Amino acid sequence: MESLFLQQVLNGLIVGSVYCLIAIGLTMIFGVMRISNFAHGDFSMLGAYFAIYFVLFLSGWAGWVGSLVVAAVGVGLIGFFVERFLFRPLLTRWTDIDIIMLSIGLFILLENGARLFFGATPEMIPDPFQSKTINFLLFSTSEIRLICLLFSCIAIFLLQLFLTKTKTGVAIRATSQNRNAAALMGINISFIYSLTFVVGSALAGLGGVLYGTIFAVFPMMGAMPTLKAFAVTILGGMGNIRGAVFGGFILGVAETLGGNYVSMQYKNAIGFVIVILVLLVIPQGLFGGWEKKWG
Repeated sequence: MESLFLQQVLNGLIVGSVYCLIAIGLTMIFGVMRISNFAHGDFSMLGAYFAIYFVLFLSGWAGWVGSLVVAAVGVGLIGFFVERFLFRPLLTRWTDIDIIMLSIGLFILLENGARLFFGATPEMIPDPFQSKTINFLLFSTSEIRLICLLFSCIAIFLLQLFLTKTKTGVAIRATSQNRNAAALMGINISFIYSLTFVVGSALAGLGGVLYGTIFAVFPMMGAMPTLKAFAVTILGGMGNIRGAVFGGFILGVAETLGGNYVSMQYKNAIGFVIVILVLLVIPQGLFGGWEKKWG
């Protein structure tokens, strides 16, 4: 029983690390631009398909690692054009309903466009380790799942260094705290908005490759990561990057343990039940709202 529990915890941490990447991108965009992008999960779907087609040209370990780079860059570029030509013109509106409706429309467009272009048949990103397993004392896991966890943690660590140790990262943090004050200090708000959306989209693309490696790639795969990303963001605190990290791991472990000890049929519902319970007690989330996201 003990080994089964540890096995499920490890599986939850692996899945939760992917949730973290997608949720961090979403919470960055909300924290800086106040945009709730309901199409964010579909950026992860695009990243997964970038990987599917890249590994056709370069297989093996090099192809899989290269697909991470291609997905991040490709989805980041798509994010740039989406922010500049779709969301940017709506930022001056008095209400957020236009942005919300735009993101929902983009969500529908991307999913149906992907179904038309890629087809509805699920695909798998090839495992460069050919499903090799690593056995520990009380649990085991596949090499590719362990690598996914490692890559997620490295990406989160590098993002944290970027936000805290570079001038551009400090500018992003300053803009999220007070846009007008940041502009008075000479920060190019337009550039910061574009960069934030690009980085957030790139993280979604990276998460999509890891998600597609663990599970499967299909046009509708972005719907559930979108819901999970919002659940993680609300659980940790809207706009709180640290909260998104812990929230992702909490949700992943809760779902895995709940699916094993309760029922797999209720696996997806368990995380949302936790979110509801947390918000009833702590409305601002476990780590506070966007005003405390850098604390």
